Amino acid sequence: MARATTRDAGTSVVRGWSLAYGVAGAVGVMIVVVAALWGTVPWSSAVIALGAVAVHAAVVLAALPRVLDDEGSPVLATVVAVSAVILLPTAVAAVPWVAMLQFASYPLLWVISSSRRTAIAWTAASTLLVLVALAWGGDADTWMRATLIQAMAFAGNVGLGLWFTAVYQHGVETQALLDKLTAAQDEVAVLHRDAGVVAERERLAAELHDTIAQTLAGTVLLAQRGRRDLAAGVLTDATLALVEEAAREALAETRALVAAGAPVSRGQGLAEALKVLVSRIARESDRDIAVRADAVGPLDRESEVALLRCAQEGLSNARRHSGAQRIEVALVEADEAVELRVADDGAGFDPAARVDGFGLEGLRARLASLGGELHVDGTPGAVVLTARVPRETVGS
Repeated sequence: MARATTRDAGTSVVRGWSLAYGVAGAVGVMIVVVAALWGTVPWSSAVIALGAVAVHAAVVLAALPRVLDDEGSPVLATVVAVSAVILLPTAVAAVPWVAMLQFASYPLLWVISSSRRTAIAWTAASTLLVLVALAWGGDADTWMRATLIQAMAFAGNVGLGLWFTAVYQHGVETQALLDKLTAAQDEVAVLHRDAGVVAERERLAAELHDTIAQTLAGTVLLAQRGRRDLAAGVLTDATLALVEEAAREALAETRALVAAGAPVSRGQGLAEALKVLVSRIARESDRDIAVRADAVGPLDRESEVALLRCAQEGLSNARRHSGAQRIEVALVEADEAVELRVADDGAGFDPAARVDGFGLEGLRARLASLGGELHVDGTPGAVVLTARVPRETVGS
């Protein structure tokens, strides 16, 4: 994009100078024609001036695009400068009023020059030759007036040229900084996009762990229970029904993840969804699970998802690792927050111990993003997982 912008700007500059020199050439022709019609100069001199002006304008218009492009052309720049230095004084010698075209010739010399010294040298040569063309054959007063006029023209042109060069250099530096800024913004955008991809992958991994993986783990336990019952000759249809229900639950969670937006409570509210979860796990694990789910009002989806995932994680850990026989789940409002607690009488564990996976660490990160927090007490016989979400995240 920066290159395209620079290219467009260069095309605009070429067009601007072509138009300006086209107008300057037209003005020069009019000056010569008017001077001839008024009888100020003979037509022979007018023809010489017209030829010089026309050739100079043609050289400039033909060569300028090549001189001003990205590659540049030192040879053509020299040709343009020589045409200005030679042909303009020639026209002035034939028709003195053509000296007015210096207003276009001087800036051109600065534009095509490769350095300030080169521009000043070309300007000095052009000024001197125009001075000679104006005063040649005149008396001392003529030379004095011409010298004064050209000295003022030279000083003014050099001053404007230096100012123009400084402005141009500032523009170049500004464009370079802008290009760097644009490149940096593009790089930041790429990094932001990559970070978003990584974050989405982490979120999806946590979702898979907290939903489908948990349900499939329960299904494995049910299958193991069924094999034991089969070996003991006491396998019942109720056990197989639990396996089927767990598999269907995993399928439903998979579809919900694919849908990527279905409410976790399926329109029933978090309290009811929590009761359904506890009821299913109690039947699958054949454990006593007490549940207290107060009406806490509607929650935004992210808070609802986070708290239900905490319940799933706490119940899964109590079921698979702690050997607990009694589990209690509570959803309440307390101290400007909505709080979920999962307690069991299991063997306990060290909450600070580093483990692989997305379980507790994933839940901590999810709650932290909502301004909430997760506390785990691993005391044997009194294991408690407590998740809190501040009331500010509660929807109205």
